[in-house]
Amino acid sequence: MRFRKLNYFITVAEELHFGRAAARLHIAQPPLSQQIKAIEDELGAVLFERSSQKVSLTPAGEVFLPQARALLQNWEKIQEQVRSVANGTAGNLSLGFVWAAGTPHFSKGIAQFKQNNHGVTLNLEEMTTTHALDALRTEKIDLAMIFLNPLMDITDLEHQEYEIQKHLLALPDNHPLAQKDSVPLSDLHQLPFISFVRQAHPSLYDQIMHSLHAAGVEPNIVQIARLTQTTRTLVAAGVGVALVPESTQFDQREGLTYRPIDGVLPELAIHFVWRKNSLTPLMERLITHLQAQVPR
Repeated sequence: MRFRKLNYFITVAEELHFGRAAARLHIAQPPLSQQIKAIEDELGAVLFERSSQKVSLTPAGEVFLPQARALLQNWEKIQEQVRSVANGTAGNLSLGFVWAAGTPHFSKGIAQFKQNNHGVTLNLEEMTTTHALDALRTEKIDLAMIFLNPLMDITDLEHQEYEIQKHLLALPDNHPLAQKDSVPLSDLHQLPFISFVRQAHPSLYDQIMHSLHAAGVEPNIVQIARLTQTTRTLVAAGVGVALVPESTQFDQREGLTYRPIDGVLPELAIHFVWRKNSLTPLMERLITHLQAQVPR
């Protein structure tokens, strides 16, 4: 039964007058009577008692009326939900992101998006690039924000740039190099060095090491840290220095300072990545919104 027919029945039941119901529905009275007769034939029950004086609901019509209203309301709700998902204003989305994406403008963008889209559920999880790509390919997440560089093979995926960050040197605030406005890359030679785990971002790790060696720098790696928070703690404690994305400076910590680096190091390109043919309107809206928050 078409839902339009339900609306015809409900309107006649409310007006109890075919002429007024037809006027309210903006159709002629004969087609309306035909539609009501078609509903009755389909149900195998008479819904209205008709006489020259009045129209009234039969017992079957009385039973059918609340059911018809519920069906129509549910159909309208379904249509609204489908439209919301289709235009990206409702639905669930899981996002895995590298810690360097956690800037104030990222946090602000996420907060604004959630505030403006109450029908959307965002599941956010910090991940390494390797973990995020694995989760994406196994469909554990819908969208990833990763460090992307030319050495990576993501031909099975699609991507779009979010932002480009530079490296900074993180060092104790009482370190001699902290007195400089910027630090030449060559000054890092043989300094105690804290590195991230290569398995987390293998291509990026190799590029950094290549850049250091090209500048004549042999890093004296004294500690490998799995978490960025650990890196900052170790640097502040004077264990060594570290190369970190510029977004790290937004997390201020006592005893820790950051300096620009004079020299060639790989840029940190953070990209949105998703499975081919899986880009939804919701994902597009989130990507566009977050890109708009990045300072240019």
